[in-house]
Amino acid sequence: MSWNENDVLRALNKGQYVNSIGIIDDLPPPENVRRFLDTKLGICRDRSPKLILVERIDDYMVLITIPDGKTECDFRVWRFSSNLKPQAKIPTHDDLGKMFAELKRKNSVIDEYLVNAILKLLRDRWSIDNVINHHFTTLSNDLKIEIKKFLATLKWIGLQEDANYPPPRYLGSKMSLAVYALLEAGFTNSEIRRVIRF
Repeated sequence: MSWNENDVLRALNKGQYVNSIGIIDDLPPPENVRRFLDTKLGICRDRSPKLILVERIDDYMVLITIPDGKTECDFRVWRFSSNLKPQAKIPTHDDLGKMFAELKRKNSVIDEYLVNAILKLLRDRWSIDNVINHHFTTLSNDLKIEIKKFLATLKWIGLQEDANYPPPRYLGSKMSLAVYALLEAGFTNSEIRRVIRF
């Protein structure tokens, strides 16, 4: 089964999903992601179609669908909110780049530390709560929630990249780190595509 927006919305409406919120706080090392996610979620050993809720921040959800089919352990990341159009979507690097830029414009602390937060999350494998507590304690709860939505989505994109393109043979989530370093340096998404294929 190849999941589409209608399939995801129908499964959510019928409550036909696995609730696995909190399955990962600190991210496992990139080279261990496949094994870890297979142990916790069966991403390799059980390729039956399923929708798994992995993060929830207020009305915003991050979900994964199995199977996708790029590799024997691949999955797709989805974001859902009744306040977004479309409500269910596979977030692209462009979508996340837009979220990154919008967050940076909201507050000078976010502008200063968001790229560092991404490094803590994807390179240092910190939990989202540890990242927020380290960089953003002075911000309002509303801003923290917006940052958590972005980081939760990025976390699962990074885990997907580590599962799909496992290190050390491939770069895995290092590709996302490179994208945000270039965004921070002032590159546009179209310029980044000339440097990195994503």
